[in-house]
Amino acid sequence: MKDLVLLRHAKALPAAAGQDDRDRPLAARGRADAATMAGWLLGAGWRPDLVLCSAATRTRETLAIVGATLPCPHRMEEPRLYLASRGELRARIRAIEPGCGTAMIIGHNPGLEELVAALAAGAASTHTDGDERFPTAAAAWFRSPALDWRSFFDVPARLVASMTPTRLGTGGPA
Repeated sequence: MKDLVLLRHAKALPAAAGQDDRDRPLAARGRADAATMAGWLLGAGWRPDLVLCSAATRTRETLAIVGATLPCPHRMEEPRLYLASRGELRARIRAIEPGCGTAMIIGHNPGLEELVAALAAGAASTHTDGDERFPTAAAAWFRSPALDWRSFFDVPARLVASMTPTRLGTGGPA
């Protein structure tokens, strides 16, 4: 069995004049939302073996905040996850080492939102929020009976839980 959490980075500041999009830091609300979501993941029983994180400043800052609450033995920053498409995310997930049981990806829309929607469309849900959007700091937790990550998408995954800071009463509009 394999567990996967897809977490969108928390709310970032708009780009300053001449600033590269990759260098945008978290806004104050983003830092608060990341801490809120870390607490929710911990309370829900999520314990990742591996976190794969885009190399953008906002995703790395989200990981730092989440990692302060939710210990993870292996963290990998991956530049190719920056604005990765649904297909690129699927390929990276399939390449996770077979011995890893629980993994998290911290990344960006639209790729994450598209992957969550595709997985949820085929998932037997135990919990959904009825919101098709995947706002900043949103998390979706999927469980697959797959024996390895190569076959994660070959068998139906179950949506274990999904959450947003707004549903927890702390976030604002994405």
